[in-house]
Amino acid sequence: MKQLTLLFISSLLLINCTTTPKANQMRLSGFVDGMKEGTLLLQKTNNNNFITVDSMVVKGDANFNFSEKIESPELYFLSLKIQNVNREVGAIAFFAEPGDMTINTTLNNFLENAIITGSENQKKYTQYKTLIKRYSDRNKDLTQLLISAAEAKNIKDIDSIDTLQKRVLAGSYLATVNFALNNKDYEIAPFLALSEIYNANPKYLDTIYSSLNPKIKASTYGVALKEFIEQTKSQDSI
Repeated sequence: MKQLTLLFISSLLLINCTTTPKANQMRLSGFVDGMKEGTLLLQKTNNNNFITVDSMVVKGDANFNFSEKIESPELYFLSLKIQNVNREVGAIAFFAEPGDMTINTTLNNFLENAIITGSENQKKYTQYKTLIKRYSDRNKDLTQLLISAAEAKNIKDIDSIDTLQKRVLAGSYLATVNFALNNKDYEIAPFLALSEIYNANPKYLDTIYSSLNPKIKASTYGVALKEFIEQTKSQDSI
């Protein structure tokens, strides 16, 4: 009986040892239509530098597979480098999560045609980019008007356009804050606080961080947001 119990416990330990790593694995697969040769790079950032964590050389078969351990949902990049061209074609930003994910795209429009599935945070990220695009488009239009006003040396128009741009910026910040608060149960919330409104009024960052549940606070971006807020307060007190 004792031997059977020990065997049962050993079996459980073996199962845990073999399944635990897979629980945190992102299994990324996909297809690049039109690609015959090149190199696909799975990358992330560290101190604003791209780090290649895995790569795959494509020769004929444009299907790809990557496996990466993900401690918590985090922004990764799928980059494409064409043979004999000393530059990367582009990098598809996506929110990596444990589990099965797919990225299907085309060689000619590698970034624009990317279809990403398998990540809840990615769905939220796509929604956010759609929301914020209207602010960025409006700002681009105002920038063109500002250039024209500057060329004409029209000080009145320059001041008016500058005021409008500040309003658009404030509107985009508030939209980002509201989006983060409405999605406080996802890692996208602290990510947006760090990447999009890090230079906004610190009270907004505090509000976002305070709204996060314990799981999100303990995530990669949750911890980073807390450290950033503390660092900002420390600098302000000097």
